[in-house]
Amino acid sequence: MNPTKEKLAGTFIRTLIPALTHAYQYTTSHQQTISSIGVAYSDLLKAIGPDHDLVLMIIDDRVVMHERPLEDALHVSRFVRFFRARGIEHLRILQGITLEELKSFIAMLAGSPGPFIDVQTFPHIQFSRVGIGHTLDEMAENENPGTHQFFENVHTQDLDLLVRVYRAARKNRRLPESEIRNIVNDIITAIKSESSVLLSFSPLRVLDEYTFTHSTNVCILNLAQSMALGIKDELLHDIGVAAMLHDTGKIFVPEEVLNKTGKLTDDEWEMIREHPQRGAEYLIDNSGIPPLAAVVAYEHHMQYDYSGYPKVSKDWRQNLCSQMTAVSDFFDALRTKRIYRDALETKVIADKMMDMAGTSLHPLLTKNFLLLMKKMDEEVGSSRTN
Repeated sequence: MNPTKEKLAGTFIRTLIPALTHAYQYTTSHQQTISSIGVAYSDLLKAIGPDHDLVLMIIDDRVVMHERPLEDALHVSRFVRFFRARGIEHLRILQGITLEELKSFIAMLAGSPGPFIDVQTFPHIQFSRVGIGHTLDEMAENENPGTHQFFENVHTQDLDLLVRVYRAARKNRRLPESEIRNIVNDIITAIKSESSVLLSFSPLRVLDEYTFTHSTNVCILNLAQSMALGIKDELLHDIGVAAMLHDTGKIFVPEEVLNKTGKLTDDEWEMIREHPQRGAEYLIDNSGIPPLAAVVAYEHHMQYDYSGYPKVSKDWRQNLCSQMTAVSDFFDALRTKRIYRDALETKVIADKMMDMAGTSLHPLLTKNFLLLMKKMDEEVGSSRTN
């Protein structure tokens, strides 16, 4: 097989996944979905070329093209899981396919409540249906031995993504905004499937990966808070992206300062205090990142009573998402083992948070968060006894 054709097919698969995700989370008429479908269509035309159809088969968890497997990658694995769950193991896309045809196909894949039984035909798309299909929510539940494993996979994927995010930031490059949104979409799907997993699963706690895993945890906790408050659609996704990137400014702080076990010097403490502003300034320059991310990066250490940092004018009003992030940030920081202290029990953290409600932490958000944690804890206990 022509290596170039293989690469072009891989690129199409990579851009098809966000198009499917956006169609599921929003609608095919949403601007975000329209944009991602347009990108996927452009890459599809390149993969088809002037004289060939695009034929993809799923064999033994690999995508095969012209009898040769495509290179393993996260987007290829997600393609396999998505199409397998829909009962599709053979896909042929013919020359002459239109943008509207691809859009209709994506709408069918993302919107069908179950297996495809002569749902719709497409002039330039052929696919074989085998087995039983599932909805995306069922995919999240059945993807591995359970939702716990799904969350662990999200954390692993997210860790890889955040490593690249922080490397890009260090080199002053653009952030991979579409991939960040995809991870947020995965987390939302998993939370919808089984919210109680938030307390019972144990994410990676490798010390030098703390900033990365902490960002994922804050994202999960913020999304859980938001969904409990009835927030949905694009705002929910923006909140997830903002939470994922809230600590971006720490890339400008030397690691030896972040991980120092002793007392910080005045200069070192100043570096810490500057990270919200530096993170916000960096995020503002990334046009694909929602503006809310820069706001949250700037405000998440400000504290409810404005006793934190950075200092602002008396008429400054904090964004509610920033205060939500402060709650999640505090909870996850204390439940995580660090070089300089052990992790605390949830009951101890809850008591501390109630003491801080109304001063450092938003009182209503804190109470709502702790009620949410209690409910999830009860769900975990109930599931273990059944």
